[in-house]
Amino acid sequence: MVDLSPTRAWHPNPSVADPSELVCPVYDTLSDAELIRFARHPSNAAQFVPRPRTVPVDEFVRSAVGRLEEALRARAYQRDERPSYYVYGIRYVPPVDIVETIAPAARRPEYLLLGLVGALDFAKLGHDSVALHERTFNDRVDERVALTDATGTTFAPILAGYHQPDHRLNDELERLLGLDRRGLSFTSTVPPVAEATLDGTTHRLWRIDDPEAVEFLRSIVADLRLLILDGHHRFTAAAHRHYEGRPTAPLTMLVNGQDRALQLLPWHRVLPVTTVPFEEMVAAARKEFPTVLSVEPPVSPASAILRLAEMRAEGHRGFLATDGESCYEVRGAASDDVGADFDLLHGFLEGRLRVDPHELEFVRSPRAAFDRVRAGHGPGEVGTALLLPSLTEHGIEVRAFGTGAVMAHKSTMFLPKVAEGMLFAPADPRA
Repeated sequence: MVDLSPTRAWHPNPSVADPSELVCPVYDTLSDAELIRFARHPSNAAQFVPRPRTVPVDEFVRSAVGRLEEALRARAYQRDERPSYYVYGIRYVPPVDIVETIAPAARRPEYLLLGLVGALDFAKLGHDSVALHERTFNDRVDERVALTDATGTTFAPILAGYHQPDHRLNDELERLLGLDRRGLSFTSTVPPVAEATLDGTTHRLWRIDDPEAVEFLRSIVADLRLLILDGHHRFTAAAHRHYEGRPTAPLTMLVNGQDRALQLLPWHRVLPVTTVPFEEMVAAARKEFPTVLSVEPPVSPASAILRLAEMRAEGHRGFLATDGESCYEVRGAASDDVGADFDLLHGFLEGRLRVDPHELEFVRSPRAAFDRVRAGHGPGEVGTALLLPSLTEHGIEVRAFGTGAVMAHKSTMFLPKVAEGMLFAPADPRA
């Protein structure tokens, strides 16, 4: 059973501040430079949700508590009087380097995603009703636990996917809002309580507090099975609090995993040359794997994307390794398991090469990976880009619920992403 409860949440107060000035990207996607840019507004969520990499956790937490209190005193955010469900809508155009990785038949000029947001009560979660699909970093989980404990708050919603062929939940949300999502219309008969633009993406938030509508939605949600898509560290932090006896109900956004607006991409990796040089990595791969093929030149992001698509279509499990000039396809045994690519790669990196996952740089696309490894200006300055084939939400769900096996840290990237500052609520469901 899934109990997604209405909650009294905070969201931007348009009468005091422009919501677009209050939101920032999700905490773990911000560089320190971007954090400084967004934190120019004293009440922006960048002031109290993301931790600058150079700031110790305890210092960050103390600062976050004070800055959150200042933002609330300034009335930049308002808390609704009655417990409500929220509908979070995101209208976006993927970046160019992401678009080129999407299958041509699935490309759209823009996408519109809707999700139902409430508080996911851990005390009422049924057995086998929710699953994670990738590992987490313990230090990042501890950081989120510390922030939640100190502020008593759960911030941006965790993204959870469900499977519902008849789209009943989405259809009901559109009906309640008077919105035609299939026509990519973001116009609704119910006015949003907040709207913000973040780096060209539009975020809208509606509130549903009619008792009959709330109970009907709650009944639809109760029998769903949820796969955590984005927010593994926040979900794991909430689980830790729950198992330690502290009531917790993190904000969670439910989206149909088969929605065309939901883009599932692999995180690619860059291995620094200071950790393992490219030639040494290739030599080790030849000893570890039965098949290491040299990819014919010219080597480019476009040729790598094409080869990754062929690997997926042919069921070849493995990865590409390139320094921007040479490229090799490293293969394991054929398999239908979409997680096997990551198992092979990280078994090799962590088992044979003794690479700490913290040493890897994670990039969102082959083009970004090529740009990164080509950024070196001389011998010994170039790293290795490790590129992985695409995945499917269904394949991940089968693995997560069927075997319970989790994939490597930061295996999957889902678009679109919610914004910090659009919605936050008490972590304790009794509050």
